[in-house]
Amino acid sequence: MKKILMLLAIPAVLLLAGCQKSASKPEVVTTFEPMYEFTKAIVGDKVDVENIVPANQEVHEFEPSAKQVATMTNAEAIVYNSNDLEKWAKKVNNKGIKIEASKDVDKISGDPHTWISPKQAIIEVNTIASELGKKFPDDKATFEKNAASYVAKLKKLDSEFDTLKDAKQKTFITQHEAFAYLSRDYGLKEIAIAGLDPEVEPSASTLANLKVEMKKAGLKNVYFEGNANSKIAETLAKSVGANLIGINTVEGLSDEQKKNGDNYLTLMQDNLTALKKTIK
Repeated sequence: MKKILMLLAIPAVLLLAGCQKSASKPEVVTTFEPMYEFTKAIVGDKVDVENIVPANQEVHEFEPSAKQVATMTNAEAIVYNSNDLEKWAKKVNNKGIKIEASKDVDKISGDPHTWISPKQAIIEVNTIASELGKKFPDDKATFEKNAASYVAKLKKLDSEFDTLKDAKQKTFITQHEAFAYLSRDYGLKEIAIAGLDPEVEPSASTLANLKVEMKKAGLKNVYFEGNANSKIAETLAKSVGANLIGINTVEGLSDEQKKNGDNYLTLMQDNLTALKKTIK
């Protein structure tokens, strides 16, 4: 009798397992924090979203592990910022689609930091929503509604950054050249100590020229990034008697930032507050 009951139970267990598998959500993989936040805001609970670049990892230097490649291979979609930044993304043969979020952005040659400008973030969110809507047509209306809600928040942030256009002093010194889109979109002038790579040390002559530029413009602040080596910024600030102020490239969130409820919107708001100490 027990054997009969066990045999009868097997099809039921298999049926239940099959139902659970068919009920599982499709998976989308994102590369780093802004791509994760934008995508998550769009899909809500319709899709599982997994981010692969750790918060303490420099996005420019990241290379996915074999395990991460396997995860992406099985993904219905991979959302990444640009072919200039995640150069490895093209090589991943996933079963679904790839979405280059910045494909419709008016690019600055060689500069991948599109997301740091709210104006360009709006374009990226709409691109992601449009492409995911094609991939998951049953959820297209939901994605569009969610995207519109998030874009409204970005537009509010954008309008606040727009106030910087009226400033008389628009020059600011940064650790590395990550704020070109922000500068272009809001009428600012960024002078970078290093180039696009935050770890490349500038020459003595470059530091000397920057020192002259700072004195000429009457600048008293040097901006450094928390996720990069700040020694270069510290050296310049010390040589001209300037203050060091943190600014965020919004590439990742630390455990403490997550605990505090920080996200792309709050960190960009913090950047605006920081810039107002120089942009006047």
